[in-house]
Amino acid sequence: MEAKRSSRFQKTQCSRQSLAQSPSFPNGAIRLEGILQDVEAPLSRDASSPSAKFILLAALLLSIPALLPLGGALIVPYLNNRVPTGFIEYDLPSYLAEGRAYFDPGFHLTYGNPYAGYDTPVIYFQPQTILLGLMQQLGFDPGVTFNCFGLLALFFAAVVAVRFYIEVVGAETTAKRIGLVCFFWGGGIFTLVGLALALARGHTLSTLWQFEPTWGWWMLNFGRNLVYPTEAYYHGVFLLSILFLFRRQLAPCLTCAALLCCSHPFSGLELILILIAYSAVELVLRSGAVTFKFLFGSSLIAALHMAYYMIWLNRFSDHRILQLQWQKAWLYRPKTIVGALIIVGCLAIWRLASSSFSRLNDPRNRLFAVWFLVIIALTQHQLVMRPLQPIHFAHGYDWMALFFLGSPALIELLDSVLRKPRPLVRMGALALIVGILLLDNTAWLIKTAVHNEFLVLLSRDESDALGWLSQHLRSGDMVICQDTVISYLVPVYSQARAWQGHEKNTPYLLQRRAEIERAFSQGLLLPEWKRKGVVYVSPAAWSPPAGILLEQRYGNSEFSIWTVP
Repeated sequence: MEAKRSSRFQKTQCSRQSLAQSPSFPNGAIRLEGILQDVEAPLSRDASSPSAKFILLAALLLSIPALLPLGGALIVPYLNNRVPTGFIEYDLPSYLAEGRAYFDPGFHLTYGNPYAGYDTPVIYFQPQTILLGLMQQLGFDPGVTFNCFGLLALFFAAVVAVRFYIEVVGAETTAKRIGLVCFFWGGGIFTLVGLALALARGHTLSTLWQFEPTWGWWMLNFGRNLVYPTEAYYHGVFLLSILFLFRRQLAPCLTCAALLCCSHPFSGLELILILIAYSAVELVLRSGAVTFKFLFGSSLIAALHMAYYMIWLNRFSDHRILQLQWQKAWLYRPKTIVGALIIVGCLAIWRLASSSFSRLNDPRNRLFAVWFLVIIALTQHQLVMRPLQPIHFAHGYDWMALFFLGSPALIELLDSVLRKPRPLVRMGALALIVGILLLDNTAWLIKTAVHNEFLVLLSRDESDALGWLSQHLRSGDMVICQDTVISYLVPVYSQARAWQGHEKNTPYLLQRRAEIERAFSQGLLLPEWKRKGVVYVSPAAWSPPAGILLEQRYGNSEFSIWTVP
């Protein structure tokens, strides 16, 4: 089967002589006529390949666990007298604010940072945010709009992932289908180690996640990223690009790479550097897997990517301020790497070492190796330069490379278990292996559905005040609000902007927070606030300072809303 997968990867329009000399085609193993026939029909599917119905059904069923945190986010708040927003993580509303900014004022293909002032340059573009902006024109609640996008992104990523797995591993046996589940929802050993220490030391179960950074929200395996709509979209495009590369469809591969570069600076850079490094290796080896044109195209996309993010955007002071705020030393530490990758890493080493690393003669395996090395290099870039969120480059991409590199070893292990004659031994061993692989994500999904540290919630008074603002604010208005949740959500639910918003995307955030604090504690208002169109959301007990004429437009037990008459 492995020789068969290798031969499909070698489909190319090269000469008979180069095909005959390819290292993936041992002398006498495959007839030259068969190779040429394979070249002419590169997308033909084996008779044993799963049907489209199987692919769609598998994608649908394997996607369901990713909805558990969303289900909890919609149910649990009501039990605590809170109002759900539909946003399961702090950063997610900002994508809606960016989408809305494409239409402020009027539609344009780029947008300005919705958490900066109205004079901010209009210099940003991402395909997913413009789609969100267009979807918002339907008039639905922002949470509903975003989760409709999330469902589309989830199913897209799941379908691509199933097709990718079938292309690399197959799905014709029980072991391979169990392996598909492990690909979607396998993880590391964070929960296992946390559980062992909790039992040994008598700690509470809350310590289960003490070793996983940011309570698991860096999503260090493939399935975890399906929970997060934008990450599901990025991972789907990433895998689709590699899938096209496997099938020798180089133009669509580069198109997906360009799309991902437009969508996200980290994921886009990872993919395009993988394509460049892999192309260089294959051209040196003369394997015929890629062409020089492909390397040139990849390099051109990389140059444009770097020019946009590192040169063009940094011409603007507003972006330079954000760049400084984004330079966080969020490291991908060795203990985290071991916890996330030890299972798939051991499988990959087992597979390569058992063949004295001859498996790297297969172009696909070389791709997975290059893929892993590029990701690891990016996650450790603090060794050679100032760190820019190194762990942001992980997001399960390194995990995926090792999984596929070691997938034959996993399938061999599962096959050996399934051949056990005694049912209890067979089922017990299978439950142990799969249970260990799935433990991280199973525990995390259940915990996050019940208790999510980053869930965006509103009190009843916050919800009512935000509802009033969404109905009465217009483009050009500026909201001065001490409540960080309302301030953050104003550009999400209306065309107005807030003086402070997203904690990483608001320029001079600490300065702006101090200005708002002085306004409501000392009555010191900035000169630019004393104009029509400025809206104050104050604590209910606050009164405007002497000499400042404001009109109260709304009030509840927690907030009052004032405007300049």
